[in-house]
This record gives sequence, C-alpha cells and structure tokens, in this order.
Amino acid sequence: MKIFLNCAPAINFTKYIINIGKRFQHHVNAYMLEVDLCKGQGTRVWDKNGKEYLDFYGQNGSVNAGHCHCKLIQAMQDQMCQLHQATRSLHNNVTPEFCSTICQMFNYDRVMVHNTGCEAVELAVKLARLWGYKIKKICPKEAIVVFTNWNYWGNSICAISASVDPILFNGFQPLLSGLKLIPYDDPCSLEEILKNPNVCGFVCEPIQSEYGVMVPLDGYLAEVRRLCTQSRVLWIADEIQCGLGRTGYMLGSDYECVKPDILCLGKSLAGGMYPLSACLASCEVMDLLSPGAHYTTFGANPLGCRVGTCMLKVTKEDLLPENAAQMGALFRDGLLCSLNKDDMPLLRGRGLLWACQIDPRIGSPCDICDNLRDCGLIVWPCRDKYLRFTPPLIVCEDEITQAVSIFKKVIDFMKGCGRIC
Repeated sequence: MKIFLNCAPAINFTKYIINIGKRFQHHVNAYMLEVDLCKGQGTRVWDKNGKEYLDFYGQNGSVNAGHCHCKLIQAMQDQMCQLHQATRSLHNNVTPEFCSTICQMFNYDRVMVHNTGCEAVELAVKLARLWGYKIKKICPKEAIVVFTNWNYWGNSICAISASVDPILFNGFQPLLSGLKLIPYDDPCSLEEILKNPNVCGFVCEPIQSEYGVMVPLDGYLAEVRRLCTQSRVLWIADEIQCGLGRTGYMLGSDYECVKPDILCLGKSLAGGMYPLSACLASCEVMDLLSPGAHYTTFGANPLGCRVGTCMLKVTKEDLLPENAAQMGALFRDGLLCSLNKDDMPLLRGRGLLWACQIDPRIGSPCDICDNLRDCGLIVWPCRDKYLRFTPPLIVCEDEITQAVSIFKKVIDFMKGCGRIC
C-alpha cells in the first residue's frame, strides 16, 4: 500500500475560486486552511486539482458516518422529493418517527428539535430557569445557571456571556447576567457554588473539546450527577461534540454510566448532511414550556428529521461507537510510539476525539497543519496551542496507520530530521 501522496506544496489550487471567496464571503475564522475542496467520500476529500486528502478534521466532527454516506444521501433525496419543509404548526408523517427514535434510544420522555447545537443548549438554559422558578421556587429573576471555564457552545449572546474567552465576548458587552463560571473537572468548586439556593442548572461537556480536548478525571461525571441530585439542580450535558459515538460510547456521559437531566445533541445528528440538533429532557421539565414560548421555523422539519432518523440507525447498526473506541486506541498508541515526550508533551482524548501539543520550537499548530495538508492529511489547529483530530467514525486501521505515518514524517521534517513525505 502506498502510504504517502504527492506532497507538492499546495499552491496549485484554483486561485480564482479562493479569491472570489475572500472577496465576497466575510471570514472571521482565526485560521483558514488553504485547500479548495470539491469532493468527499468516506474519510477522504479531494481538491480542484484532484489531490486526495485524509480528513482527520471531519469537518469539526460533523461527518461521523463519513462524507456522502449512501444511506444518508438516499434518505435526503427521497424526502426532498416528497416534503422538505413543514413547520411545527402543521403535523407531518416524518418528525414523529425521529422524535420517538431519539427519545427511546437515549431514554428521555420529550425532545425539541432545532438546527444548531447553540439553539439546543440555549433551550436547555431556558428550561433550567423555568424549572428553577416553577419547581424549585427560586425568586423571579434570581435564577443562576453554572458553566465551566473554557466551555464553547456557540456565538449567541447567551453563549458568549458564559465564556471566559475574550475573543468571543470583547466588543459585544453588555453580557447576560445570571450565568456563573467555575473550573472544569473540579467537584469541590461545583459543590461550593451549588450551596447557593438560586442555582437551577449546571452545564458541562463530558469531555471539553474546543480548547484542547480536556478529559476529566475518572469519577468526575458521577460526582456531578451526585451533587446536582443532592442540591436539586438540573445537570445539562452538552454532548454536541462528544455524543453520538465520538468518544467510543453512544454518549460521552455513558463512560461513567450516568444520565443527565437534559441532553443536548447536534453536529453529526444528521451526519453533516443537514443542520440538526436536539434537546432532550423528562416530561416534568419539558412540559413546563407553555404553548408559544419557544418556536422555530425550520426546527423539526421533515427533511432534517428523515436524515436524522437514518443517521441514528446508521450509528447503531454500523457500530460506529465501537469502531471509534478501537480505532481511537490504535491512533493513540500509534502517536505515542511514533513521537517522544519532548516532541509531543501532551496527548489526551478518548475514542476518536483527540488533541496533542507539539513542542513550539518545532513549529506552530498552523504551520504543522499546513505541512500536513501538503502531505495529504487535514488536521485542525485548536486555539493556537493544540492540534485536534476528529476523523469520521468509519475510519479503518489502514487509514489510522497512514495518518500516523504522515504526522510523524511532518514532525521529523520540521525538526530537520527527515524529508517531507
């Protein structure tokens, strides 16, 4: 098997297309990988010149079943030819199947379907406040929702108000009140803040992915569950990134066999084919919403729900969580065997959600990603400090071996110890 692809520098792309995009599309990304994609299939993508890449970015973890999965395409095509849009004001024959499938799969009574992960978490915050006022009897306007430092769940005013990252909130003040922050993976800080009787909800990710894939110590999630139950506080699990098989379990919280009060899912819920997210809860929580209190035009439309139902079935029937666990262990072991501790002082993750830190004397994450791209591997620089790997969950052993080999060759080249690819 030929492992390395043609590694000519990525300067032969269709500059016209890239320049058009730069002229008319307003980019606010801190980093843009200069590659002009035109095709994707499985774990691979191709640019305009026919150059092939292994996609270990996985489009921010949104294509768990890979690019252009045949079952998802078929579901989308079939539904588009029948009924693609119907608001919640009208019944349709597709949305109920999705709602029952997802509720039964994760053992919740109710679900509200949205488009983005940000919308799902935003609803969870609203539900926590509503529950705090109606059930916990918190005084009006006094409810507090707690988040962890270095969380990320979007760019709405509520989301940036819950952030410690000045890049997200500078220039957009005043921020919302009633949101508090504590350190991640710190049960003592959680226990202390939950002494405040006005706390109604605690939002955290089972693995905090955006700022370097922070994996909590074993027992943290179980302690979160215990403390929230003890203090009559709703635990909201943001599983937008680490849910749906990404960590080697159907949910990240399954690692410790605990169940959140409110579950938020998104990203790959429709396999990256269509924006789809979900907020799940018990009827005691969800039924507190009065009619008309929360509405969306495109949420729960039949097209998204048809593809979402198909993706849930693919995730379960094709054993994507199991493959993520096996391939993730192979990827971890491959990196640890290929790079020494001086070159790679940090590697953390679970399943197929990983981040590593490379000695900055070797190169910046952006420079490393540019060299990896030239050698046919797409990886994402994570907040100027880490490299993050979120490949499709269908990745196979040969592709893991290929990615590790490319990664080692690039690091060796940047150290001046080898030939790039």
